[in-house]
Amino acid sequence: MSEQSSLHLGASAILHLMNFAVIFAVSLVLGLILGGLAFRWARRLFLVRTQEEADEIIQEAKDIVEIQDLERQERVQEIEGEAWMKVEADMLKTEEHIEELQEKADEKKQKADQLYSQERQKLVEKDREIKAEEEALRQQESAFQKKREQNVELVRQYVQELNQKLGTTSEETKAGITKRLEEEAHEEARRFLEITEDDTKLHAETRAKQILDIALDRFARPYCPERGMGSVNFPDANVRKLFLDAQGANIKAVQDACGCDIIVEDGSDTAGVAGFDPVRRELTRRTLERIFKEKRNINPDFIRKIAENQKKELFRQIKNDGDAVARELKLENMHPEIRQMMGSLRYRYSFTQNQYFHCAEVGWLCGLLAAELKVDIRKARRSGLLHDIGKAMDHATEGGHAVIGADFIAARNEAPDVVHNVRAHHYDEQPSTDTAFLVIAADAISGARPGARRSTIEAYNQKVSELQDIARSFPGVTEGYVLSGGRELRVFVNSKKVDDHQALDLSRKIATRIEDECSYPGQIKVVVVRETLVSESTMSHKAHA
Repeated sequence: MSEQSSLHLGASAILHLMNFAVIFAVSLVLGLILGGLAFRWARRLFLVRTQEEADEIIQEAKDIVEIQDLERQERVQEIEGEAWMKVEADMLKTEEHIEELQEKADEKKQKADQLYSQERQKLVEKDREIKAEEEALRQQESAFQKKREQNVELVRQYVQELNQKLGTTSEETKAGITKRLEEEAHEEARRFLEITEDDTKLHAETRAKQILDIALDRFARPYCPERGMGSVNFPDANVRKLFLDAQGANIKAVQDACGCDIIVEDGSDTAGVAGFDPVRRELTRRTLERIFKEKRNINPDFIRKIAENQKKELFRQIKNDGDAVARELKLENMHPEIRQMMGSLRYRYSFTQNQYFHCAEVGWLCGLLAAELKVDIRKARRSGLLHDIGKAMDHATEGGHAVIGADFIAARNEAPDVVHNVRAHHYDEQPSTDTAFLVIAADAISGARPGARRSTIEAYNQKVSELQDIARSFPGVTEGYVLSGGRELRVFVNSKKVDDHQALDLSRKIATRIEDECSYPGQIKVVVVRETLVSESTMSHKAHA
């Protein structure tokens, strides 16, 4: 009983606990729901109050902005009023000035419109007059055309009647008149050419001399006295002995290094240099001079070293000389090989005249002559400078130096007319330009200046012998004499074998023969003298008695 009561009490207690738990759980859920609803209501209330406060703040800000905007507008109006008060007077004056200008513009426009109307009216009237004149001109042309047709018909009738009277045709008459007119024109042209030729002969030489005088007066280039050196002197007997070793190794070393022959005669104090290449001769001369300064240590190795150094120095000097002459004549765009070849002419001589200075002289003279004749000065200078460039290589190339030089510069893009001027300066090609003839003239002036060219006694004697032999080779010649330093050949002929006409022909033949067979600077004058010697003897009166 007691156990049952205990179980019953325990179950009741458990039941009460469960009921309590259920009630607690329901209460808790209801509390949470009510708490959530209360939180949401409180939150909404807070948001409403916050929105109201925000609206109040925004409204206050708007009020403040409106107040500030009103104040700013009032300030702007005050500033505008003050500014207008300051510039009102100037603005009024400006407006008055604008009104005055507008009135003037309107007045000028009115005048311009009136003037335009007047001019337009004049043009209309002028156009009416022109149309009237054109109509009158058309009428006159029509009348002229009718008159012309009438004249043509009259001429045709006249020609027909004339042909009937003369018994010829129109073609024969035209041919006769044409032939007669041609004969008259030819005769008039012949007379004009005779007058022109006489006038040219009379004044051309005078004009040419004037141009030459002006060019020579303007030419102020320094004279070159150099004549070339073909030998080198030994400074003393000791150097001569050291150089002329018993085996000849030193001479052979110089010859191998420089390419020229060394000639030393017994008992001579000079060493001669022989060779065709002028640059090699100059290299040999410089090498010998440098060797002879060394008085102790002369041997083949030393000689080869000296020759190599002198070769470098010589090539550098040649380049500088070529550049210098191009700068002197103000010639641009000249090929480096052409300048190099011009520099090598510094050691080339013709009739003892240095060809480097001769080419520069010809360039200057040709430019001066071109200036007087209104010819291209730069092209004339260029042609004159390059005219003898072939002499720098004629020892190694077949042909005349004019042709060699022309081919050389043509291969290096020189202008065709400059190439022609170089090729034609000795008539290897017929000159066809003004500049070509100026190069010929300048070349003759440079070579003919007093003292420019000199001949050795052997060369002069050879020239005299050649001229005398040529003169004596013609039949009828009794004697020939060379005068004026080789510039005149005076030929005496037998008057019984050679008449006056033959003498004239003889002088021409001798001159042609000299041109073909002799080499000489300048010109040679050929004078043929035909003498007639008459003699008679008298008888003694005493003997007769």
